[in-house]
Amino acid sequence: MIYLFFGEDNFRSRQRLHEFLEKIKKNNFLSLFFFDSDTFFRPAFEELVAGKSLFGGNYTVVCESILKDSIVADFIEKNLKSCADSENVFVFWEEILESSLLDAFKKYGGKIEEFKPLSLREAKLWLNKETEKKEIEIPAALKEELMEQCGNNLWLLSSELEKYELSSKEGLNLNKKAKQINVFYIVDAVLEKDRSRAWLLFQEAIMSGLDPEEIFWKIVWQIKNLLLIKKLPFSSEKKIIEMTNLHPYVVKKTLFASRNFSEEELAKYSSELIDLYHNARRGLADFETGIEKFLIKI
Repeated sequence: MIYLFFGEDNFRSRQRLHEFLEKIKKNNFLSLFFFDSDTFFRPAFEELVAGKSLFGGNYTVVCESILKDSIVADFIEKNLKSCADSENVFVFWEEILESSLLDAFKKYGGKIEEFKPLSLREAKLWLNKETEKKEIEIPAALKEELMEQCGNNLWLLSSELEKYELSSKEGLNLNKKAKQINVFYIVDAVLEKDRSRAWLLFQEAIMSGLDPEEIFWKIVWQIKNLLLIKKLPFSSEKKIIEMTNLHPYVVKKTLFASRNFSEEELAKYSSELIDLYHNARRGLADFETGIEKFLIKI
């Protein structure tokens, strides 16, 4: 049996993956095996496809971000039928997936869930549902401010909600002046590919008490916008606004900066940033140092 969770909205897709695995752990006594881009080992996967488990019984194999490697993707595609025929569960999580590979998952009966980026309106509805679920009361004006600062970046919105839960209403606006100046200046330096200025402003922001994660997600959001606009087959501001639901100012600024980057370059940056976040969460990388390394090589 095959499950596939994928899409550019990696917040909701990863949330769905965690929910799925929790349900499996709660309702089944299955051994879990994890592979990612750093730990994937073909012979080990082949043994699991063949149905061999050191612990006996059935099991679940979770593969995260392994299909961005074309060689691994080709190998997995050739083994999808065996995965589908197995009594075991094979779960794949990806952000971006080639259409030919997606067709292969469909061909072999994979249970597929795609997570596309939310529009600003949908993101606002998501924010309202999250505050209701967490029983957090946030003034309407403050919600609008959050939407203005975070857009449809659910990672950043979720981070702000967590801070709001742990602090007073004034706590959410802590270092507001520093946020308005440093964070967006860092993003501007990234857009201009000014490595030294980006790194210096990052150091200044950290010393002022800003959370590295907040800076990180604003950079990720901007890289995503650049990649989105770069992929579009037209360059009319009006058309881009209609297609993306981005704020006109954001479109104008991002469109101008897009000439500094290639689509391949932006896809690589996006993948590197997401890998950094997950590796930091697993304790495999230092988050702050990883951001610094990213900024000095843009």
